[in-house]
Amino acid sequence: MRLFIALELPARVRAAATAVARRLRQSGADVKWVAEENLHVTLKFLGEVDPSRQGELTRALEAACAGVAPLELQLGPVGAFPKPSRPQVIWLGLAGETQRLARLSGRVQEALRPLGFEPERRAFAAHLTLGRLRRRKGRRPPPAGLARELAGCPAPEEPAFWADQVVLMRSTLKPTGAVYRPVHQVTLSPAES
Repeated sequence: MRLFIALELPARVRAAATAVARRLRQSGADVKWVAEENLHVTLKFLGEVDPSRQGELTRALEAACAGVAPLELQLGPVGAFPKPSRPQVIWLGLAGETQRLARLSGRVQEALRPLGFEPERRAFAAHLTLGRLRRRKGRRPPPAGLARELAGCPAPEEPAFWADQVVLMRSTLKPTGAVYRPVHQVTLSPAES
């Protein structure tokens, strides 16, 4: 099964992110947009994993999240990897307790290292992916309108939110897009004193 670990987002936050994606669609770029119900913050992508390993993965995730309090976050500016003038991945940044979010991602990755999942080499970037440009042979560069839309798109005026759910998620790839199903969920809560 194909797995990843994610921070779940409240429904109102996913709706605000989808509104940003709707605006960016006006550029006419050939983008595979992420469905609203699939928006999340990836903490660690695991890839194909034998189902027999589910127990050890859930134990590692529980250990990594132990004593971590919910995170106060806010939607931030729109951007693109590798850069807005050559977008491949369109994202919405996060603000607020992003250093704590990065530490949580680090804890998750370190908890999984003994199980054979190497930590990411690049630094954690607090974002949620809105869409990916489709790759096709002979594809023209993205329309200039996309770069303009990215540059002119303000951060959503959505109030701060609390993120308190970390999920081991199964991803099933289908012709219509990925379908995500939670395998195990951990609720963040501070350690008892």
